[in-house]
Amino acid sequence: MVADLNIQLLIFVFFFTMGGVIHFILRKKSNEPKSDERKQKVAGKAAQNTIVVIMGMLAVIGWGDILDLIKLETLAVVSLVFFILMISMFGFFKYYNSKEI
Repeated sequence: MVADLNIQLLIFVFFFTMGGVIHFILRKKSNEPKSDERKQKVAGKAAQNTIVVIMGMLAVIGWGDILDLIKLETLAVVSLVFFILMISMFGFFKYYNSKEI
């Protein structure tokens, strides 16, 4: 049990660190200003839609648990939510950033 928790913690720290490194590399390559009104609007729309995705995912997990379709432990749910949060926020930001708002 403790060994499994340590492995999961190491995996989390690895992916968190890799995300920070990728963010640092992409931020350094960009010559755009750090913040303007358009980027704030894009980030706001991306965050709004990410919240909807997270709520939908939690509803599916909740109903799956109520109907005995899936059983997930707390750590698995938190890991899944964090992963989906990062992927959907990045995807929505890229999507809305490519469109004219």
